[in-house]
Amino acid sequence: MNYQIEEDEVILYEGLVEFNVELNKPLTTIFTLTSKRMIFELEKGFFKKTKELVDIIYLNDIKVFNGEVQCKQKLNDLVIQTSKKNFTLSFNSLFEAKKVNTKVLNAVTGTTVAERGSNKVKGALDLVDETLGLDTRGIAKGLLENGVKGTIINGIKKHK
Repeated sequence: MNYQIEEDEVILYEGLVEFNVELNKPLTTIFTLTSKRMIFELEKGFFKKTKELVDIIYLNDIKVFNGEVQCKQKLNDLVIQTSKKNFTLSFNSLFEAKKVNTKVLNAVTGTTVAERGSNKVKGALDLVDETLGLDTRGIAKGLLENGVKGTIINGIKKHK
């Protein structure tokens, strides 16, 4: 091991992956994803196995555009854009690629899939409220409390 895991750093995933930087020949590497970085190592030696560090990529170098982390899954591959280079990680299965993609997104954004989904719904509701001048949350609450008939009779309140 040619690196130290920091005190506040957590290992999220370890496994073999083909690491392909732009147009170079892909290398089968030992891949370690932590809460702060991606570490790529080659295993060397026939009898006495040693690890040689290939690259370390910090998660805060991954580009984010319009709130979207630039780590995209294409079948068994993850295509990742960073401020320094673009590269592809190829996994043995679609499931492994999805699992690592989710872990990268969680680590980069500091949120879970459920939290990101909830934030998208909240953003959409806020946009509707702002655009139409309605209180969609109030309408939904009224529907649940009073039913459709009671909500129509009481009227739809305008959002202030």
